[in-house]
Amino acid sequence: MPTRPTAGENERRFERLFRQYAPDTPLLGKQRYSRGEVEISVDQSFVHNNIEYLVEIDSANMAKLLTGQYVLLNQLYPSNKTSAFFLLVHAYRAYNPKRSTNNLTLVNSEIYGGQGIAFGAVHIETISQGWINGVEGLLDSLTRV
Repeated sequence: MPTRPTAGENERRFERLFRQYAPDTPLLGKQRYSRGEVEISVDQSFVHNNIEYLVEIDSANMAKLLTGQYVLLNQLYPSNKTSAFFLLVHAYRAYNPKRSTNNLTLVNSEIYGGQGIAFGAVHIETISQGWINGVEGLLDSLTRV
C-alpha cells in the first residue's frame, strides 16, 4: 500500500516546482517570528513586488492548525501586515483550499476587522500542472475570498 508523502517531501516538491516555474524569484527559506516564549514559523518564503510571501505547506488535513498559525503570524509578524501574504499550499489528497480560506476570512473579519495579513491557498496538484508568468502565474492560481 503506498504511503502518503511526508511533510519534507512536499516542501521539496514545492521548492522544485517554484524554481522551475518562477526561476527569477529566489526562495528565501524558512522564516521564524517570536515574542517572549511564543514562536511561529513558515516553511518557505519569497519576496515579490515588495510583498513577503510566507508559504506554509500543509501535508495533512490541518485547517484548524493553519488558522491558529494565521493568528500567531498576525500577532508576531514584525513589519507592516500589508507587506505580507500568507500562502497556503495544500498537499493532502483532494483537500479543498476553500476550506482554509473560509476559516481565515472569518478570523480576519472578526478578529482583525479585515486588516489582517492577506492570504490565499492552492492545492499542490493544481500547481504541479505548471503555470506561466513566474510568480504572477502562481498567484493567479490561488483560492482567495
